[in-house]
Amino acid sequence: MIHVVQVLSDTNIGGAGKYLMNYLKYYDRKTFTVTVILPIGSRLADAVRACPEVRLIEAPYMADKSYDKRCVAHLKEVFDEIKPKLLHTHASLSARIAGRKAKVPVILSTRHCIEPVPHGLKALALATANNALCDYYIAVADAVVKNLKDCGIKKEKIKLVNNGVEPVRRLSPEERAEVRASLGIAPEDTAFGIFARLEPIKGHKYFIKAARQVLKDESGAKFFIVGSGSQEEDLKQLTAHYGLEEHVIFTGFKEDTTPLLNAMDVNVNASESEAMSLSVLEAMSLGLPSIATKNGGNRELVHNEVDGLLVGYADSASMALAMTRLMHDTEARAAMAKNAAESYLKNYTVQTMVNRLESVYKEVLHHAD
Repeated sequence: MIHVVQVLSDTNIGGAGKYLMNYLKYYDRKTFTVTVILPIGSRLADAVRACPEVRLIEAPYMADKSYDKRCVAHLKEVFDEIKPKLLHTHASLSARIAGRKAKVPVILSTRHCIEPVPHGLKALALATANNALCDYYIAVADAVVKNLKDCGIKKEKIKLVNNGVEPVRRLSPEERAEVRASLGIAPEDTAFGIFARLEPIKGHKYFIKAARQVLKDESGAKFFIVGSGSQEEDLKQLTAHYGLEEHVIFTGFKEDTTPLLNAMDVNVNASESEAMSLSVLEAMSLGLPSIATKNGGNRELVHNEVDGLLVGYADSASMALAMTRLMHDTEARAAMAKNAAESYLKNYTVQTMVNRLESVYKEVLHHAD
């Protein structure tokens, strides 16, 4: 058996947490044993405990921090004791340093986002450190491969493993109609939903501005903002300023977005920067077309006029035109929905992701022997 240790420093459940849980549900239990290390107080802990074959270790000094020298010392002691064959980190620099000190045979790290590219002496220092502390990097999209190279990571260290998600459960027509009615969506309305943290990088204000433009000429549209974050009050104030409270609905954070996703007609991603959006993948699994900004991994998932429409970042006018187009061109919308579902099944299931990741594990371990 190959002992793999997964380390995640986040206390909240974000994209990296969902990635980890998807792996834990589908990994090959005949070949791998898995230990997960989380910070004390992580919201992910209960979900990991629900996986009986997985060992959970809760560590101090690492909550929402990539680096803490006390965490390095603690994790080195843990690695010395449990002796993993492979260490897979998710943005935890402390774990990578500790892994090197403990002489773990192979260290990998997944980059889940597009990071700013450093310049000058800082770029050289970071590239040297990152290449030294990690044997391989997992990129979740081609856009992340490019980002890693731009940040100075050697190309031979980069392995592409596209994100995958579990399919969203499809509600029956009766269930869907009931959910839509409870949300105030009339049968003839078109519902647009944006599922993302309420942070500036996610572009919610442009979604609201696009909604305002659509509603100048159209009445049969509803706009849903699903999530929570630092921008919530500002976005609600913007909505009130435009007088859109009846049409732009804030749902808050939802642990299970299944009912809301089923109630939507079109998914929207307005992000400034995106690696490979889990919300777009979930929408695709349900057969929803997406209107997305043509940034990063969005262009890999959403093919313009095929399974959705691409618009420029911060271009509310183009987003509004795309929304109006899909409100009225129901034939195109249906074709895009069909293509989105087919693309998901072919490329982005959890099992496809896990199979590829475990192939990488076996490949790099073979090279290490």
